[in-house]
This record gives sequence, structure tokens and C-alpha cells, in this order.
Amino acid sequence: MNIAATLFPRSYSPSTKPENARGLAALLLAASVAALAVVADQLIETWLDDHLFLAWVALWAVVFAGSLLLTGTVRRMSARAVARLDQWAARRAQARAAARLLAIEKRAVQSAAKASSAAQRLAKASQALDSHLFYI
Repeated sequence: MNIAATLFPRSYSPSTKPENARGLAALLLAASVAALAVVADQLIETWLDDHLFLAWVALWAVVFAGSLLLTGTVRRMSARAVARLDQWAARRAQARAAARLLAIEKRAVQSAAKASSAAQRLAKASQALDSHLFYI
């Protein structure tokens, strides 16, 4: 287990609330229904001249049926996408935290080495001063 996991065990928990996926679901539903309407329009365009009202009703029927049929699928798909994005963001946040902690540890080791070196120089200087004072 790494140090970051021990210091920050649950610093970020992805949210699984359905409200987070609601906007994405609406966007995906609108896009899929629009694509379905374009396909239906292309198919209906051939007999549009003779039956304009029937073509209009058929197009709206396709739009409403597509909305009803695709709602559940799009909602589940967007919830999975939001959950995956939350997990990815959590992994990235943990990686950044671990990198920051590693940099702090590296600086701490360097500072400890500098302090140890300074203490050794001070001890040598103190010994030199003591030996110099002994001869005076």
C-alpha cells in the first residue's frame, strides 16, 4: 500500500447519483431522436407530394416513438459514462496526489541530507575549534 493511500484513504469518492447523468441522457436522447427523424424524413420524402399531412403525422410518430423507446437505453448508457468518467477522474486525482507526495518526500530526504551534512560540518568545526583552543 502506498503512502498516499494511507494518508488520503477516501479523499475522493465518485458520485453515483442519477442527477449527474440526467443532462447527458437528455443530450444523447435528443441526438438519437434527431438522427432517427432525419432517417425517417429521408424515407418519407419519396411519397411526400401526395400525402403531406400523413407524412407529417408519420414523422412526428417516429419522433415520439423514438423518444419513448430510447429513453431507458440512453439513461443507462449516460449513467455508465458518468460513472466511468468519475472513476477516471478519481484515478487521476490519486495519481496527482501520489506524485505530489513523492515530490514532498524527495524534498524531505534532500533536506535531511543537507541537515546531516551541515551537522557533520558543524561537528568537525567544533572539534577543530576545541583542538585549537586546547593548544592556546
